[in-house]
Amino acid sequence: MIIFLLSILAACSIQLPTNSVSESQTQVALFADATSTKGAAEVLVQMTLTSMGFTPTPTSTSIPPTATPVPPTATPVPPTATPAPTEVATTTEPSVTTVPITVPTTVPITDPSQISRIQFALGTTNLTTEGKLVANATKRYVFWADQNQYMEIAFKGSSNAYIALTSPSRKELVNFDQKLNSYQGYVSERGDWYIDIQVGNFDTNYSLYLGITQNLYFALGTYGMNAMAALPAGMTHNFLAWARQGQTINLSVSPEDNFTLSIQHVNGTVLVSKAEKLTSFEGVLPETGDYIIDIVSTASVPTMITLGIYIK
Repeated sequence: MIIFLLSILAACSIQLPTNSVSESQTQVALFADATSTKGAAEVLVQMTLTSMGFTPTPTSTSIPPTATPVPPTATPVPPTATPAPTEVATTTEPSVTTVPITVPTTVPITDPSQISRIQFALGTTNLTTEGKLVANATKRYVFWADQNQYMEIAFKGSSNAYIALTSPSRKELVNFDQKLNSYQGYVSERGDWYIDIQVGNFDTNYSLYLGITQNLYFALGTYGMNAMAALPAGMTHNFLAWARQGQTINLSVSPEDNFTLSIQHVNGTVLVSKAEKLTSFEGVLPETGDYIIDIVSTASVPTMITLGIYIK
C-alpha cells in the first residue's frame, strides 16, 4: 500500500513540457505574410532565360542562403504584397503595341492609333519608349501593375508637353493642369493604368520611361534570400525591399563583372549611387520603409544575376 501511494505522489510531481511562441516568432509571422520559394523563382527565371535564348551558369553569393531559419527583428508595416513585378509579355523584347481598349472618359481619345499598351520584356522591370506627336495631340499608354508595387514615370518632350495618370477605377492621380512630366508612387490598385501625354502648339518628339519594381519577400522564419533575375544587356533591374531603421543590410551581386548596384529609400535618401560602382554593400539603415535596389548592367549579353540580400 505504501509503495502504491509513493508511486502516485511521484507521478504527480512530473512537470509536463509547455510550448510557447516567442515574440520574435510572432513578428516573423506578421512580417512575412506573403512568401516565395526558391524553386518557384528558379522556374520563372528558367522560363525567362529560355525565351531570351541563352543559358548562363548561375554563381553563388556570399550571402547566407534562405534555408537558415533566423527570424528578423523587424516589425511589420503595410506590406508590399505582390508575386511579380509586372504582367509579363510573351515576347523577349520590349514592345509597345496598338490595342483596342475601353478607356477612361477623363481624356477623350477617339483615334485607336493613339492608344498603345506597354508590355515589359521577360525578365525586365522597366521600359523606355519613344515617339512623335503633332501639335495639340494626345497619346494614351496602357500598362498593367499589381497593388503595392512601386512605379516611376518620367516623360521628356517639349516645354509644353505634360502627362496625366489614371488608375483602373478611373481615379485621376495626375492631370494636365498640374503640368507634370514625372511621377513616383505606390500602385494603389491592381489592373490597367493609363498614362496620357498631351502636347501644345508644336510637333514634338518624346520619350517615356516606365519602371515597376519587383517586390522581395523573405520566406517565413528567414532573414535573407537570393533573388534571381534575367537581366538583358545594358538594362537595369528594380527590386524593392522593406526594412526597419537601425537594421543592418547586406547586399551582393553575382556575377560581379559588368554589374553595379544602387540603393535608395523611396523618399529619395541615397545610400549607394551607381557612380560608386559597387557590387556589394553592408551598412545600417537610416530609416524605416521600402528601399529601391537597382542592379545596373553594362554587359554586352543577357545574363542571369543573383541578388543576395540579408537584413537583420
